[in-house]
Amino acid sequence: MSKTETPSHDPKKGRGLYLASAVVALVCLAIIAFIWYREYTTPTEPYPGETIVRNQAESTRFLDTYAPAVSGDESPIYIPTGVVIQTVEFKGPYTIQMGGYVWQRYADNLPPLDRGVVFPEAESTTFTKVYETQQDGETLIGWNFKTTLREQFNYAKYPLDHQLLWLRMWHVDFEKSVFLEPDVRGYTSIDPSAAPGLDPQLVLENWILGNSYFSYRLVSYNSNFGIDGYTTNAPQPEFYFNIPLTRTLLSPLVARGIAPMLILIQLFVIVLVIGSDSTRLEQFGVRPGAVIFTCAAFFFAVLVAQNALRDDVKWYGIVYLETVHLLTYFVIIAVAANSIALLAFPNIRVFGRDNFWVEVIYWPLILTIVLALTLWVFR
Repeated sequence: MSKTETPSHDPKKGRGLYLASAVVALVCLAIIAFIWYREYTTPTEPYPGETIVRNQAESTRFLDTYAPAVSGDESPIYIPTGVVIQTVEFKGPYTIQMGGYVWQRYADNLPPLDRGVVFPEAESTTFTKVYETQQDGETLIGWNFKTTLREQFNYAKYPLDHQLLWLRMWHVDFEKSVFLEPDVRGYTSIDPSAAPGLDPQLVLENWILGNSYFSYRLVSYNSNFGIDGYTTNAPQPEFYFNIPLTRTLLSPLVARGIAPMLILIQLFVIVLVIGSDSTRLEQFGVRPGAVIFTCAAFFFAVLVAQNALRDDVKWYGIVYLETVHLLTYFVIIAVAANSIALLAFPNIRVFGRDNFWVEVIYWPLILTIVLALTLWVFR
């Protein structure tokens, strides 16, 4: 490029700073991408304090340790229970609808018991008996069910969040020290890697299903449910079927993250254009004063995108992706203030010639802040 074609600020003088700016921005992007990859590929953590059971021996050992006896020398009763989940659907951020089959085995030598399962966290449940048969000295009963559950999820890391769905099960005669255990005979394996209890054709939009597993959690209640003699002085083992989930990234990033990303790029174009070079301003049809109205439109667009995100998630705090929206608000205000300063004080040197310093620090500053927020959220 000849000297007569040189832009208003000398590219040779600023080339090193532009290169340093690009290097810093790329390094920040690389670190952010690494953190995303690490977080995305990390398996979903079990619920705090739960005990995963992978075979009959582990289940029996846990129940023998924690299941309280009825009275005297009477031992608690264990009912083998199995489940196959065929449908799962999110009806809201904290509402899940599940459907499938649940079955139980009752040995003929058991004392009289009611037959059935309770899902204590369900808003509503329908059971339809499908089969009942006598085999090998026991009665096998199977039900088809559909249940709507309310469960608490943590969306703070959205869209890199992992969630854990669970089906919590009691026996209908829980006050008689009747506890559920996995029906190991009903599965090829109950090891989590075998995904026991999941229909191979199960589909859940925008989520990746990995494995599944049975577990126990110890829960204490400060009520006897109105039942005389029901013990509340020791934690009760409760039976769970769990489904870990990993969110797919494409849908939330396109639907909720693309607006602030595109606006940040457009703001950078404005930063590049505004300055004292009247020829360049004429070429792009931009005036510093008009930038204010453009920024106001950008502000409204980000606000709409953020509100849509909050309607989807309904998390009480700020989710990870939302920090990009909040950062974009500040960048919009900063670019508007920058254009006003250039218009009101055309000879100001703090921004450098033709806004040079703002151009240099724009992406490094934004990506450094995003990196700091990423490190804080995924620490």
